[in-house]
Amino acid sequence: MSTGPPPKFKPDNRFDRRDRERDRGRHDRRDFRDRGFREHRDGRDSRRDDRRFDHRSDKRRGDRRHDFRPERRRHDRSPEPKEPKEWKEPKEWKEPKEWKEPKEWKEPKEWKEPKEPKKQLKILTRPKPRPTLLEEFRSSDSVYFRKPGNESVIGAGTYGKVFKAIHIYTQNKVALKKIRMEGEKDGFPVTAVREIKLLQHLRNQNVVSLLEVMVERNECFMVFEYLSHDLTGLINHPTFTLTAAHKKDLAKQMFEGLNYLHHRGVLHRDIKAANILISNTGLLKYADFGLARFFSKSRQLDYTNRVITIWYRPPELLLGETRYGPAVDVWSAACVYVEMFTKKAVFPGEGGEISQLDRLYNSLGTPKLPDWPNIVEMPWVELMGPRGRKPRIFEDVYREVLSPAALDMVSQIFRYDPAKRPTAEEVLTHPYFTSEEPQPQQAIELENIEGDWHEFESKALRKERDKEARRAEYQKDKEKRKATSSVPQSEREIKRVKQDNDDSLQPSEQ
Repeated sequence: MSTGPPPKFKPDNRFDRRDRERDRGRHDRRDFRDRGFREHRDGRDSRRDDRRFDHRSDKRRGDRRHDFRPERRRHDRSPEPKEPKEWKEPKEWKEPKEWKEPKEWKEPKEWKEPKEPKKQLKILTRPKPRPTLLEEFRSSDSVYFRKPGNESVIGAGTYGKVFKAIHIYTQNKVALKKIRMEGEKDGFPVTAVREIKLLQHLRNQNVVSLLEVMVERNECFMVFEYLSHDLTGLINHPTFTLTAAHKKDLAKQMFEGLNYLHHRGVLHRDIKAANILISNTGLLKYADFGLARFFSKSRQLDYTNRVITIWYRPPELLLGETRYGPAVDVWSAACVYVEMFTKKAVFPGEGGEISQLDRLYNSLGTPKLPDWPNIVEMPWVELMGPRGRKPRIFEDVYREVLSPAALDMVSQIFRYDPAKRPTAEEVLTHPYFTSEEPQPQQAIELENIEGDWHEFESKALRKERDKEARRAEYQKDKEKRKATSSVPQSEREIKRVKQDNDDSLQPSEQ
């Protein structure tokens, strides 16, 4: 059977396969199907070099052929024969199954009317009653109520003010930290953004919790959990005193929280007594992360040395060091610990790095090169380095204030070389916490203290005491002036009486 074109077509023997491949897809003006259609012709087409191809007329020279391109007559071809299927043997014959009699016919059951569908009971829910507000909260236009004026202020600083407030529905106390927006070129302070990011990253019982960030009347507030006291307020409390067990427990919580921060890669960089909050049950929490930041554990990076309150600042920062680590926080925590016993700063300078370094040299002695080899690499060592030799008298001064184990722990921390200071984790393994008596005891007695005691209240109390002292001193000076001025007056009276007597005697003598 022939597989070629149908009999009505008479192909030209000269139209071989090579020509068909060459002419495939070529435009032909003789074909009505190609009229009005012009294909793009590539200038680099090798078919243009054909001698039989005319570019102007698109005709073949001397050849008047019919169009037998395969794509033109594909539908006219006869189908190609299919290959016969492989022969398969028939299946084996099986006997039919046994015939079974049909089941007996049963009358259908009586028809029953369908039951009416059960009505779905609508559960009527009463709307929740509106919470009843106290009379003093009804006038509040905010979710958090705070007293007008400065009555609710519990803290103030360069960052702004901190207010004590109450949630009008839950009656929970919160602390509202107002973010200062004045003079911000970027729109929002970078320190506040960093503090929010850090507090969202931290979850620990010794770190204050950030509840939310609130924008109200073009003012931005950070909402924190409220704690009744801070360490400055408790140290200066007029009636309550911390026992040795209470101080040890607070110190343990302080270094445990510091150990958590350093393991999470965070430097606080502003540890002082005012930034350590304490609850009514004696739970200690770090606050004020405005200067905190993440630090790299794998490599040393440059950070600013204008951090940490100057009385709590370690010597390497005072000498201009910019590559530092967790040792700066350990130094500040030790200063706070000693302050719990003395009720005053350990190294109170007169302001400025030079005065603060002199205070350190007078107490801890001048640093020696074997004790601190890197002191020669400090940026400001030539300007503010030690002048002369001074002995270390710190242990002699605080031997009667601190226990032997506590003095040993603090002496190890107050080293000039930050590489030789113990970490917060190593401090917790010191015998002061593990073996020395008394054992740490949480200060649950704080529940009995009336009122809240923060640095703000202690400053106000201190100002009032200073004012009373100045008033008493003024009264004493006034009484002294009266006493000294009364003596010359009596002498003048005596002289005047004598003179009068003399004048009265002179005429009688004449």
